[in-house]
Amino acid sequence: MENWIAGFIILELGLLLVLAKIFGEAFERIRLPSILGEISLGVIAGPVLGIIIISQSAPILTIFAVPQHNEAVTVVEILAEIGAIFLLFSIGFEKVDIERLTISVRRALPVAIIGAAFPFSAGCMVAYTFSSELFLKFSIDPVMGSLLVGTALASTSIGVSARTLIDLKYISTLAGATVLFATVLDNVLSLGTLAIITGIVQTGSVSYENLFRVIGEIALFGLIIFIVGKFIFPFVAKFADKMIVDEAIIAIVTGSLFAFAYLTNVLGLHMIIGAFLFGLCLSVIPRLKTDAIVHKVRGISYGFFVPFFFINVGLLFDFGVIDEAGKFAVILLTALIVSQIASGFIGGVVSKFKLRDAFIIGVALIPRSEMALIVTTVGLGLGVLTTQVFSALVLIAVVTTIITPLMLRLVIKKE
Repeated sequence: MENWIAGFIILELGLLLVLAKIFGEAFERIRLPSILGEISLGVIAGPVLGIIIISQSAPILTIFAVPQHNEAVTVVEILAEIGAIFLLFSIGFEKVDIERLTISVRRALPVAIIGAAFPFSAGCMVAYTFSSELFLKFSIDPVMGSLLVGTALASTSIGVSARTLIDLKYISTLAGATVLFATVLDNVLSLGTLAIITGIVQTGSVSYENLFRVIGEIALFGLIIFIVGKFIFPFVAKFADKMIVDEAIIAIVTGSLFAFAYLTNVLGLHMIIGAFLFGLCLSVIPRLKTDAIVHKVRGISYGFFVPFFFINVGLLFDFGVIDEAGKFAVILLTALIVSQIASGFIGGVVSKFKLRDAFIIGVALIPRSEMALIVTTVGLGLGVLTTQVFSALVLIAVVTTIITPLMLRLVIKKE
């Protein structure tokens, strides 16, 4: 590769990274998640201005607009893939407190299961209703496509709900804590469903034999990671603490993360499944769950790789969805909001919350963000979702992320 081309690529990567933080800061200033700024940057740099274009022969690959050269093919895609791995690892490592989740599971479980089942079913039904124009037209299995849409709608955003409830001083209530734990459980359920769908798509056919094989592979991999995290990695961490080279523990954790991500890929599952489970297992090791290590992991994840995942989401957005799948997007959004409020309310009542708190739980479970975008990106990469469906789901994630804080402020009276 010529030096000037390498320099040009480095320059564009640097500009994207800095602009991602500037756009993210702008959205944070108006009390919206920074990921909306990063997605907006991708939309502006790609579909709007065409500074970064998308290959027509390989829609998932992003290409820097270097005149008459294609050396940068897959650069953003690879960074986005690593970003997805770090994002899921961070969620498992930082945001899931297994001990507290175990204590609160009695009340959170009904909310999580009912709260995920309704939107999942609604998403599947709406998507299958539009199967002739969204899937069959592109020779895509409508069952797999509909299941992926349902999976995307079943996962609530941890960050959006938690931040809004904290702002409104509602997170300290029992209902607020239940929302937080229910969103964690929803994401775990969505990842499990995604793993099964990914495994079935990789085998090329839907059958009970393939279904049980995929479930067996997930269970086997989960057992391997549990053994490594519970019995092996504590000794590895202790050994790394005694090493005199800089950041040995971070290097070992990152290397192990990539190794387990690769192993899940070999098993026919998506790499993010391994990343999440690995983060989950490491989260219970006291030697690793220190403020210093968590801070360094966040620095690597959100300081470099994760922004490229959300930039890539914006790059893949297709404005044609407004014309081609606008009706689908509106109906799907309506079905999501209605089914989520209803299911959250029912789950809250089953968990013996007051009617007002049950309604607040339903509203708080509306936003779709990180996990929904992960699911849709995986679906697009597998060829199970079209760019129209992908863009519709991205649009829904953006809209629900914006409207949920506004709705919560209306239903929760500030003290």
